[in-house]
Amino acid sequence: MTDARLETVPADRHGARAFLAQAERFLADSEIEGLSSESKSILLHNATIAACDGILQANGRRVTPGDKSHVLRLESALDQLPGDNEELLERLDASRERRNEASYLAGFVPQASVIDAREAVTELIALAESLLS
Repeated sequence: MTDARLETVPADRHGARAFLAQAERFLADSEIEGLSSESKSILLHNATIAACDGILQANGRRVTPGDKSHVLRLESALDQLPGDNEELLERLDASRERRNEASYLAGFVPQASVIDAREAVTELIALAESLLS
């Protein structure tokens, strides 16, 4: 498989809002009682990806399928936001790594990691909402 790349597309604020709504649904679903930490971690990662896709679409960007697409989404989306988002990138990337461990290695995700991921995703969604308002 080839590496993912960032491409230019027409900016679409309506589509961006649809991605943001999806991110909010994944975030809400991650709070359902009775779900394992691993399932919550996967939902939170999906919320991150949807929010990133919304940010990118609002700015006329899209990440193509391929290796490292999720990392490229994170980096590219946060580059589109104002301010220094390096710490947020690190927190979201750590959440991505925990999701990978849960999905591909049948790894355990501690509850504290889920809380950290939820806080980072909530911050990302708030930044995306301010971009689209």
